[in-house]
Amino acid sequence: MIASVTTTRNGQKYRVHKRQVRKQLTVAELTVGMYVVELDIPWEESPFLFQGFLLESEKDIHMVQDYCKTVWVDVVEEDWIPLDKTKNTQRVTRTRYVEKQDMARQLSEANRTYQAAKVQVKQLFASAHLGQALNMKQAQVMVKDCVQRVISNPNAMLWLTRLKHQDEYTAEHSVNVSLLAISLGQHLDLAPYELENLGICGLMHDIGKMKVPDEILNKPGRLTPEEFEEMARHTTYARQLLMGRSDIYPGAVDVAWTHHERLDGKGYPRGIDSTKISLFTRIVSVVDAYDAMTSDRVYKAGMSSLEAMKILNKNAGTQFDKEVVKKFIAMIGLYPPGYLLQMTNGEVGIILSADEGYQLKPRVIMILDKNKQPQPEQIINLAMNPVDRDGQPYKADGVFRSGNFGVSVSDYIQRGLRIKGFEYSLNDN
Repeated sequence: MIASVTTTRNGQKYRVHKRQVRKQLTVAELTVGMYVVELDIPWEESPFLFQGFLLESEKDIHMVQDYCKTVWVDVVEEDWIPLDKTKNTQRVTRTRYVEKQDMARQLSEANRTYQAAKVQVKQLFASAHLGQALNMKQAQVMVKDCVQRVISNPNAMLWLTRLKHQDEYTAEHSVNVSLLAISLGQHLDLAPYELENLGICGLMHDIGKMKVPDEILNKPGRLTPEEFEEMARHTTYARQLLMGRSDIYPGAVDVAWTHHERLDGKGYPRGIDSTKISLFTRIVSVVDAYDAMTSDRVYKAGMSSLEAMKILNKNAGTQFDKEVVKKFIAMIGLYPPGYLLQMTNGEVGIILSADEGYQLKPRVIMILDKNKQPQPEQIINLAMNPVDRDGQPYKADGVFRSGNFGVSVSDYIQRGLRIKGFEYSLNDN
């Protein structure tokens, strides 16, 4: 991924182009803080649990040196181009090693960001409901933090979008749409500042619902034609709330107004076609539909991730943008973080993440034995072909939503996971 920023150093302005690449090093060159992404031996012949790991201590380095002669690490190459041609300043190329935080800290920080975002949304929506002024400054700071979290660890943020509570749907849905939009924007190679604008669009897309009567918004059943007509007005209400504000990204007004339009012109409120629908609206429309379909509501249970992706794919080209849907499905994958995975031997785990190139072989936290009883928690990486207690290879059998097998992923995460070899908590302050 290439990103460009403008910065000042020693009184001189530079345009800095950044590119993340992999660099081969001898094991003698390794230092604490480097992130190893590839070995010169097959992963299954190494003692390392994960394909990709942080060198956190000298002990980690010595272990790598015992098994390898060379490894590949993540680095960022920077090209510093002076903008003031009148000064005698040379173009400079620098290489920085990527220092990735340990997963424990990232998950804990990701959760704090998520919870803070939810509080911000509740405050914004309460202000809209009461007809008070919206405090957008804090929301923008929060979205900027979300962007940084997604860039540093997208799996952690995707995991948190599974923490769904039926009674907090409105706030969580808006945060989830923001996070999913940011993640999808990153896959579409948007620049960081564009991701921040996109995050605001996702956060504010449903603010117009605060003007819809509660008895319609929370009705536990199918809406009447008149009630649906009022619900559909939330897009127009959003435009009225946000229009003319100088402290919000203007594109957020357009997204809030048009996220229920369709490419074929059969959407609402105006029935516009693809020629008038922006990229940000196309992104938010896809992630909004996905999160809504996979969420439990008072009147129906949410569907599985796979079912939702099938619907998105079926409607690509008519309702949704084909390329956006394609990228989104590739991002979420068949094994989305936070879902339950049953193995062919009957054991059950929670999907943690899937490494790039190994989307069909995710990392899984095993929690239930073949009789669906709690077992000592352990992480397995299907990309490393692990075997069960009987010596048989673990193989994925089916993906299930939280609630199946008596497992609440939300409760499980909120109480804090403590797993040997991968200890972290989402309850840290």
